[in-house]
Amino acid sequence: MSGDIHRLIGHQYALAMLDGGEERVRSLALTAGTQLTMDAFLRVHDEEPVPAFLHSALCAMSLPTKRPKDDTQPILREDGKYALAINPRPVLQNVEGKPVLKSLGVPYGAYPRVALIYLLSQAVAKQSRDVYLGRNFTEWMRRLGYQTVSYGPRGTANLMREQVDRLLACEWQIRWDGTDAGDNAFAVRDVKISNEYAGSLDKNGAFAREIRMSEAFYSHLVDHAVPLNEVAIRELKGTPTALDLYTYLAYRLPRINADKAQTISWDQLAKHLGNEADSKRFRQTVRETMQLVSAVYPNANVDVSGRKVVLHPSPAPLERKLVGPHLRLVGSTAPQTAPRSSVPGPGKTLVAQVDSKPELLPFPSGSLSYGDRETALRAIGLEKGKPWSVDTMADAFRAGFADIKRHRTDAEWRRVWEAFVVKYAERRAQSDAD
Repeated sequence: MSGDIHRLIGHQYALAMLDGGEERVRSLALTAGTQLTMDAFLRVHDEEPVPAFLHSALCAMSLPTKRPKDDTQPILREDGKYALAINPRPVLQNVEGKPVLKSLGVPYGAYPRVALIYLLSQAVAKQSRDVYLGRNFTEWMRRLGYQTVSYGPRGTANLMREQVDRLLACEWQIRWDGTDAGDNAFAVRDVKISNEYAGSLDKNGAFAREIRMSEAFYSHLVDHAVPLNEVAIRELKGTPTALDLYTYLAYRLPRINADKAQTISWDQLAKHLGNEADSKRFRQTVRETMQLVSAVYPNANVDVSGRKVVLHPSPAPLERKLVGPHLRLVGSTAPQTAPRSSVPGPGKTLVAQVDSKPELLPFPSGSLSYGDRETALRAIGLEKGKPWSVDTMADAFRAGFADIKRHRTDAEWRRVWEAFVVKYAERRAQSDAD
């Protein structure tokens, strides 16, 4: 890409971080970015990448973003190499004490995407087809990054449970016919992700603490897993199109031959993403969504500004020590300050000199009334959480935040704490209003 007008905001944030650190990123966000993209970029930048995985066929071809008109019909996808079918087979259910065969329908939206990435990531990381979910559904959803878990008719827990049941009740057919020399044609047919799952749509149904992945699907997954960054997935978990773009680019970009871009049409991209919107609307959606995706995957060298989508060779999302030359940045952590003269001219690559790695600290254990770190957190609580007690909010944060034991930088704790305080104040205000 040439010129900031076509440079995605994630690219601009990365250069700003190199040039002047976090303050330069915040300044840029005021004029060219948004709070959402800035927060996502900083959180991903501050945390070490956490490996996650998805089957390459599911990176190339996505689930529906919205509920299909007839969700009992199979999903059919193809991209020239892969062919995928997801078939919602009827499952035996107990309705009013009687056994009934009923199709739950195909999975759709963001929830099954996040769940699928988690299940497959655990299987690959642990080299086991037995995937442990958690002691209960709330704990499992917090593992997925959902800090607020509700159980109403449209609550996050019930929406997720419905989609997981749909996901695991389907049979999957994946086919890839090798076309290049040395490729091996293969086919996997009528494969369920899992044959053992105790999920239920009934509110009193048992929660499956462990899912056993089918042997056929697991063995195929191990050979065709695409590495992702779990930290980035958490930032994108609410938007199915953002998840699709991220996983598609994570699969496609590192496989492009060096110094040779690939061009695809917008219609081809729409087929990959399972999107049925009209072309003009789809382009607008992708261009807007790509700003958030670039914030969590600034290495991705993609041009979505023209009549075609141009894909350039790019490092994988987990590779932080080698960021593409289109960003002029090498190094996983930007220096605290960098003089303007340290930025090289066009066509040159800069090796970032890292002064020191930010110290990782626990969240304060006592009152937030004493100490420099505590005072900064208290100021956020007073401003964003009024009129509620800061120490009461801190106790709720320690009790309810899933990753409270993990050490973070001061800047990261302040961002996480601020997000919690805002939500806490909103919930308390709503509760009082009811």
